[in-house]
Amino acid sequence: MSSNRYTIIKNLFTEDSNENEYIHLDKSVAAYKKIMNLIEKPVKLIVFYGKPGGGKTFLLKKIVKDLKDRDDIIFFSYPFFNESEFMSSLYEAIFKEEPKDKVETYEQFVKICNTKFDENNKKIFTVFLDEAQLYPEILIEKIRLLSDSGFFRFIFTVRKTDNGDILTKDYFQARIWESIDIGSIDINDMRVYLESKLQAKKFDYQFLKFTDEQFELISRLIKGSLTMLNKLMFNFFELYEYFEENQPTVISTDTMNTKILEMSAIRSELINA
Repeated sequence: MSSNRYTIIKNLFTEDSNENEYIHLDKSVAAYKKIMNLIEKPVKLIVFYGKPGGGKTFLLKKIVKDLKDRDDIIFFSYPFFNESEFMSSLYEAIFKEEPKDKVETYEQFVKICNTKFDENNKKIFTVFLDEAQLYPEILIEKIRLLSDSGFFRFIFTVRKTDNGDILTKDYFQARIWESIDIGSIDINDMRVYLESKLQAKKFDYQFLKFTDEQFELISRLIKGSLTMLNKLMFNFFELYEYFEENQPTVISTDTMNTKILEMSAIRSELINA
């Protein structure tokens, strides 16, 4: 194990660490409860959206992990671009085997479901689709038809954009039963996140070294993105790691060094040099 404390701290903000150590923020807790509640209701189509980097995927992985003992939960973390690929992957996820015959269309897939499932004991599968804004329009329509079959409910996770993608168009919105907006993280969420991360490994004294002005700067830099916050903090503590080993007097102060914070923002491509 490294003797440099900042090596340990910077690694708290890597992707692997974030997946294993989910931080409960107010907005994500509210979204979590609503999604878990909707899973138990006869809802066909749900849109879960928020700005890029707002924590949607982190929350989805948390939900899927919490429901890992259920066999009616399916999570696709990657988008599909054609009907055949999607139907075949859905078949394999449900039946835990490759199809004996090709499953290329919605019609073929529904016919198989009608054959394999007991009409008197119909199971409803909940399918989480991450990055759903990347799906082609025709496939989105086939997924909507699948939701009418009675076998599935779909939760589309969508990046909140202004480019008029299929999931925000009027004719599709009319078919959405529920929508959940995770929102952007604000400065209070950001502080809770950082404090929780550092406290988990007994580095809470490092959190106390940030000033209010520095928190405001960080908030302006990341613009509500949890992804950008992690990137910024990784680069920040990596620079502290360097100074600890080479010029410790630079960081031997009671508060964090704002110049190093600005340097880490340049590294993170949040500001121009």
